[in-house]
Amino acid sequence: MRLLPITLALLTLAACTEVAAPEAEATMTAAEADTVSPAPADAEEDIRRYLLQTYPEAGAMRYALAWHDLDDDGAEEAIVYLAAPYFCGTGGCPTLVLTPAGPMWREVANISVSRTPVTVLDSVTNGCQDITVAVSGGGAEGGTALLRFDGESYPSNPTVAPAEMTDETGTELIAEMPEFVELEGEPSGS
Repeated sequence: MRLLPITLALLTLAACTEVAAPEAEATMTAAEADTVSPAPADAEEDIRRYLLQTYPEAGAMRYALAWHDLDDDGAEEAIVYLAAPYFCGTGGCPTLVLTPAGPMWREVANISVSRTPVTVLDSVTNGCQDITVAVSGGGAEGGTALLRFDGESYPSNPTVAPAEMTDETGTELIAEMPEFVELEGEPSGS
């Protein structure tokens, strides 16, 4: 007879726990989603702030921006092609790959001496899609460089190994003649 009240109490507690768990789980999933993928309306402004904070001495710069989920985690990485005298030389300009890191951005790659177009391939290396950039000038033979993710980054120089020349191109992320956005930083030399 004493077992019946104890059994009923345990069943009641178990029923309450079952109902509460899915709600808590749904809330956690929504919170996690907010930290993985920024709101699209704010994402470009976040990138602008990132560039100004990272390169305060660059002065006026222009950038072309594309979004693509390179690692298939549901959050789009920002692919940024920077153009300014501060960054560029005869070999080209840098291409950045930035990934969301909570409310901030983390640099996955800073690919020097690259040119447009920037494309993404269907092939995947170490969990991220392979990308290509055009290369020419600066003494390098012109062509398309294939960049594979090494588990932490893409190669920083597309003209030397582990980057390799390829005839393959993928889906265009940044066009050969991209539309640039002007970004004014601190004047260089100040």
